[in-house]
Amino acid sequence: MGRTIQRNRRNARRTRTTVLIITNGARTEKEYLEVIKKKVPRDAGLAITLRPEDGKEPETILKDLTGGRGGLTDFDEVWIVVDHDGTDRKRFLQDCASLKSSRVIGVVSVPCFEVWLIAHYERVRRYQDQTDAQRHYRQLTGQDGRDAKGLPKDFPFDRVDEAAQRCFVVGDSAPQINAQGSSPSTTMPHLLRRLGLLNR
Repeated sequence: MGRTIQRNRRNARRTRTTVLIITNGARTEKEYLEVIKKKVPRDAGLAITLRPEDGKEPETILKDLTGGRGGLTDFDEVWIVVDHDGTDRKRFLQDCASLKSSRVIGVVSVPCFEVWLIAHYERVRRYQDQTDAQRHYRQLTGQDGRDAKGLPKDFPFDRVDEAAQRCFVVGDSAPQINAQGSSPSTTMPHLLRRLGLLNR
């Protein structure tokens, strides 16, 4: 009986879906995703690897990933978390969707990742640009100066369900997977749902 249990545990480990999450955010995205990774339920059947690619352009990340040593075929799914940053990411998203060797999903926050963070506190509003969105985020968190780009110690990670409903303005709709929404919006809810952390 002991051998049967061990064999079943081994088989369960083997059947896990391997997920690679890449972000080009220098600090905030990395901090957020590190915490989220720890919150993924053990029974979700996922083996998650987080790979920061600080400051790399999304197209470069994709090119590196599909190169000889990129490791794309080592994972069942790859999620690439990037900002809009004033650049149309539709071509990047099309390139993600066109890859057949693994399921590759681009996650774009418009105009920036702070849209997703703001939604944990309240509904987002129209922003002129990413500076405007970041200013709103700092107002909500009381952060300024050197720590303005990080997460506050009391960040409300448990409000992901509310955030998924508040990360776009009233009258707009949430963007589909592997799509770039209007400003402001983000496709982060698709990633959180895949990780088993979003109920809706």
